[in-house]
Amino acid sequence: MIKPRRIRPPRPPKPVDRLQNMRTIRPLGKTKWVRAHWRWDYDRHAWEWVLGHWSK
Repeated sequence: MIKPRRIRPPRPPKPVDRLQNMRTIRPLGKTKWVRAHWRWDYDRHAWEWVLGHWSK
């Protein structure tokens, strides 16, 4: 039996970007700086601002 696909309400438009934070000292094992950006929070159904951070 096939499970019916859940219908989610459409996301509101992304807010205007906020100021970028300064690049921090690179931790060991990290190589890529990710700029600050908006991320969709599926639990609260709202956009949240994520500060710049190191990745990979």
